[in-house]
Amino acid sequence: MKLETFSTQTKETFVVGNGISVTVYQWGNLEGCSFMIHGDGEHPPLRCAASLRWEELDTLLVALTAARSTT
Repeated sequence: MKLETFSTQTKETFVVGNGISVTVYQWGNLEGCSFMIHGDGEHPPLRCAASLRWEELDTLLVALTAARSTT
């Protein structure tokens, strides 16, 4: 068995708006991020978490923007 512990500087961003809170953690190697989404209020609970490289996140944002523009 091998165990390693390391420490790096990371950034955390926290945003709250419209009954949703989002927390984003940049990876220590700066290649991507992990995020959590929590909903609160009148709507059913919303919970989502993912870890994506920046390129994958960019693709997701383009897809979401395209889907929104069709409504």
